[in-house]
Amino acid sequence: MMTTVSGAIVRRGGISRTVFIISLVAVAAISGVTGYVIQGILHPAPATITLNGAGSTFVNPIITAVNANYTKTNPSIQINYQSIGSGAGITALGQRTIDFGASDAPLTNTQILATPNALTIPDTIGAVVVAYYIPINATYSIHKGLHLNVTVTAQIFQGGITYWNDPSIVALNQNSLPSGVSLPHNLITVVHRFDSSGTTFVFTGYLSSSPVWIGGQSKQPKSTAWAPGALAPNGNQGVASVIQTVSNTIGYVELNYALSATPPIPYASLWNPNGSGSYVEPTLSSSGLAASSLPSLPAGSGNWTSINLLNSSNPGAYPVVTFSYIMVYQELNVYGSAMNQARAQALVNYLWFVVHDGQNQATILSFVALPSTVVGNAEASIRSIAYNGQTLHT
Repeated sequence: MMTTVSGAIVRRGGISRTVFIISLVAVAAISGVTGYVIQGILHPAPATITLNGAGSTFVNPIITAVNANYTKTNPSIQINYQSIGSGAGITALGQRTIDFGASDAPLTNTQILATPNALTIPDTIGAVVVAYYIPINATYSIHKGLHLNVTVTAQIFQGGITYWNDPSIVALNQNSLPSGVSLPHNLITVVHRFDSSGTTFVFTGYLSSSPVWIGGQSKQPKSTAWAPGALAPNGNQGVASVIQTVSNTIGYVELNYALSATPPIPYASLWNPNGSGSYVEPTLSSSGLAASSLPSLPAGSGNWTSINLLNSSNPGAYPVVTFSYIMVYQELNVYGSAMNQARAQALVNYLWFVVHDGQNQATILSFVALPSTVVGNAEASIRSIAYNGQTLHT
């Protein structure tokens, strides 16, 4: 309440900001924490912003590492990434319940219509491996040496080849297995993804290069495309777990999931027919060779459906390599009141980190760091992101 005395305004029942601070200083000085109290009053900690992303399990190992490193230097920005599969991530982006989606498959024409003005930004390059568990006896299983080509692989996954010692597999492995080891007469169990998956899209794209494959290229082929009795978990992590624990299984996972398992999961070398022809082991080096001859990339706002890194003409390249992408809206006003200037700026700053400093995590985790030309493409996309009609990159 205020009363007027001799022309002066007197405040009653309150305390001025100055007196309040002086009082706290006096109290804090006694306890020796004056500086912390004053800093907390005059310079309160910035509010935490949480950016939400979802999608690809393929990219989860590297995006988890990138996010941890980003938060170390930007503690007021938290990244909540849900590894739920590429299809679910793009659906969530279309529903505008997340700030960015991640997928190893480009947006389809239908998805482009459902996410108008979405940008496609490459974030890494990685390999899909054909992983297996072949026990020879109670104490020994094949840990290395299996050779496959695309036609035999396609026949296995759709059920045309059902035993490890099928003549077609034996013919490819006469000189590849350890001395004294032969393929057993064990029934093969195929493992594929149940969920809508960018990894499946890439792998079935590879299988489609053989005329025997009947399933086409798809993130979620019909169940009849796969071998009878196939197991179908969700996520790269689900496929890796099944192969590691169930005998006589074969499936497909991103390379890091095989390497980081305990013990590591064996995987096949695949035939590359280019040059003199050879079986190529999936490694960081052979994956990098697949990315050495890049196709011409469209703008981030363009159509990426024709872009892939499968079956590189480089004779030393592993044949099942892919980009992974982040998808984000170019105009962030589409989120309405759920978006504001600070959040929009934080998202753009994070994306810039992903395609620059974030690439330092790639080789550690057996992903391929983006070539400079791809980084340039991503930079142009990020610079085009706007909020209230104003671009955000500085």
